[in-house]
Amino acid sequence: MKKRYICTFVVVLLLSMFSVVPVTNPSEKQEEATPSEKKREEPVSADREAKAYELFNEILTLTETPDTKAVYPQMEALYLEIIRGYPDTALAQESCWRLISLYVEKNTPPEYEKADTLYAEFLKRYPGSAIKNLIDDTLSRSYYKNEKWNGILKLYSSVVDVYKEKGKLPNPNPMFMYAEAKFNLGDLVEAEKAYKIVIELFPTSNRAATSKGRLEDIKKKKADTSIVQ
Repeated sequence: MKKRYICTFVVVLLLSMFSVVPVTNPSEKQEEATPSEKKREEPVSADREAKAYELFNEILTLTETPDTKAVYPQMEALYLEIIRGYPDTALAQESCWRLISLYVEKNTPPEYEKADTLYAEFLKRYPGSAIKNLIDDTLSRSYYKNEKWNGILKLYSSVVDVYKEKGKLPNPNPMFMYAEAKFNLGDLVEAEKAYKIVIELFPTSNRAATSKGRLEDIKKKKADTSIVQ
């Protein structure tokens, strides 16, 4: 039952990840593609997809082992085989997310160096991937839990630039996490700005409610500082 549920979830993710084939204008003169470019343009073969699924099913079988620590090296090796050996398949992106989750959620202490290296590889290979949001959420939760505030800033500092450019955000979490990092690092000015943005854009969200409490904390901190001075 567990395997069926996971496989169904995987299929749903895959349906959202297939790329749209670009449409070219027949009247435009096209330069002849190099052999490497032609290879990239070719659809993934059924054999390669099948092999990736075979490896993934091996991982799913291992997850049913009571002692996951004992099979951790095997799971890591299989994920890396999919990611490095079959990067053009649909499962490669999800495998990046799952392996990063393994690094930061199933290890004490978390293996952030491995996770960060794989994330950088993911961003380079799959720009614009929808899986990026899942990886960001996974990393930010772990960073928050372990008080790795600079890690959160590295993930979400760009959200401020997006807000300045567009004046809106798709959801409150990135800006809130950015504010939390700034707050805990002692940059109260930037934290206050970010909390106010969360409240303004998402007034009915739980993040807005927490942000209001943080603003009260900042107000008290500023008052305490002025008294000491």
